[in-house]
Amino acid sequence: MVCPRCKNSNVNIQVVTNVETKHRGCFRWLMWIILACLTLGLILLIIPLATNTKTKSKNKTVAICQNCGKRWNV
Repeated sequence: MVCPRCKNSNVNIQVVTNVETKHRGCFRWLMWIILACLTLGLILLIIPLATNTKTKSKNKTVAICQNCGKRWNV
């Protein structure tokens, strides 16, 4: 593989993982607290704590030139 910028053949290939974490809003927490106080108490407060975040990860392969530092997707 050859770098498109400097035409050097000293290129490393790496897998890069992009992780996104999405938190839920405060309105949903308020509704859970009200529901917990009105019905079962603490048990309903524990459930949303365990399921509060959503995580997405994507892998992509990137080539990096060791001479000039240019990165491009493979």
